[in-house]
Amino acid sequence: MVKRLTNPLVDRPAPLGNLLSAAARTLAAELDAGIAAAGFDDVRAAHAPVFQLIEPDGTRLTALAERAGMTKQAMGELVRHLEGHGYVEVDVDPADRRARLVRLTKHGWAVVDAGVAVVERFDRHLDEIVGADEVARLRGTLLRIIGGAGSSYVTEPQHPKVMRVE
Repeated sequence: MVKRLTNPLVDRPAPLGNLLSAAARTLAAELDAGIAAAGFDDVRAAHAPVFQLIEPDGTRLTALAERAGMTKQAMGELVRHLEGHGYVEVDVDPADRRARLVRLTKHGWAVVDAGVAVVERFDRHLDEIVGADEVARLRGTLLRIIGGAGSSYVTEPQHPKVMRVE
């Protein structure tokens, strides 16, 4: 075995994927702290796909999972947690008695309102420190990346409304 004397990654700029992941963790931590400060300490950024993608009249669990790019089982875990804490209710879908319809409760809508306030506050902060034009450019660039622009590997674009936080 040959011992390398240097690591070629050491002197390179941080990989963009690492920076994007770190930015996502920062935003998720900001959301967690803001939601907890609003009195919802049993909700995390990981639950965001449910709150972001649910329709006012309810959405089937399978549709939530598909929109979020998650398995039905993973979405089911999020929904069970939120149902157990009173944020959503799950009923039989009247259009198809075999399907389950997930609806936000009044308590769930309160989380949406708190989340919107946190996101708006953070967006204003980013506009101040980076500049509104730069933030708009970054948002457009990220949407192109999420959509698979120029990728040799992405076969299905991600839903543009969701930032997966893992």
